[in-house]
This record gives sequence, C-alpha cells and structure tokens, in this order.
Amino acid sequence: MEGVTIRWVRLSDAPQLVAFKKAVTSESPFLLTHPDEVEDVFEARRFISIYLTDDRRIFLVAEYQGEIVGMITLAGSSRRKILHKAELGISVRKPYWGKGIGSALISEALRIAKQKGFKKIQLEVMEHNERAIRLYKKFGFEVEGRKKKAICMDGQYFDLLVMGKWLED
Repeated sequence: MEGVTIRWVRLSDAPQLVAFKKAVTSESPFLLTHPDEVEDVFEARRFISIYLTDDRRIFLVAEYQGEIVGMITLAGSSRRKILHKAELGISVRKPYWGKGIGSALISEALRIAKQKGFKKIQLEVMEHNERAIRLYKKFGFEVEGRKKKAICMDGQYFDLLVMGKWLED
C-alpha cells in the first residue's frame, strides 16, 4: 500500500501503540488478547524498551498517515540451544487487511532476522484463521504441529497451529 512506512518502534510510540492494540484486539477474534487486557502506556514503554535494548528481538510498526496500522515482533532467546530461532507475532488493523501491510511487515522482519543470524522463525495461529495461514504459507511457513484445544472462545475450543520457516542462507 502506497504511503505506508515500515520502521522500528520508538519509545514515543507507546501511547499510540496502546490505542492500536485496543483497536486491533476489538476488531479480530484471532488475537489472544481481549481489549481490556491491553497494557497501559507505562507497561507499553517497558515492553518497547525491552525490544529496543535486546539484540535478539525485533519490533517493527507499519505507519500510515502518522497512525500505527500494523506491528510485528520477533522474539529470540539467549539460551544456547534455541539461539537459532525466533517467535513471530503480527497484527494489522482490520481496515487495512488485504492491502499488503502484513506482507510488508513479514518481509522486512525476515530480512532483519536473517541479518541477525536467525535460522528459523516460528509462530502460532488459530486453526480457523485462514487469511493469516495463507499469508504465512505465501512466505514459506509450513504447519509443523498442532496444540489441541489451546484456545477457548465463547465456550468453544480451538486448536493452535504451530508454523515454522527455515531461513535459507
């Protein structure tokens, strides 16, 4: 989408990030957080600073006309046995679905992850989130496993799919 900027998150984004998360969690049933569970600005600043000071983490936002409309995080560990992999989380505001923002965020995050030496990216997605699954498959993610009845929504249980992608050298 023209006019969208993908950039690293900034500490000053905290208030807008809280507003973004409250909006995005009310728009999509596929996120694990309810709007009333979104952190406050103080906690958001703490979360952002962890990502900005840890070389094993990536936190990018998609900005359109001064507004955050998407975000992606990749969290790696400092534990030696899992140094090679990072966990991906992504969300995009519903009015911007299908406009290439998710693709742009994933593309840039994977580029940076490769630079940082990550070899594998993993994520979890609800089994019925077909739009997201198509997006991940487009980038070469494959279903590697299933966490049965890991999600409970409105008294109904859903599986989480574990997907992974090996980053080629």
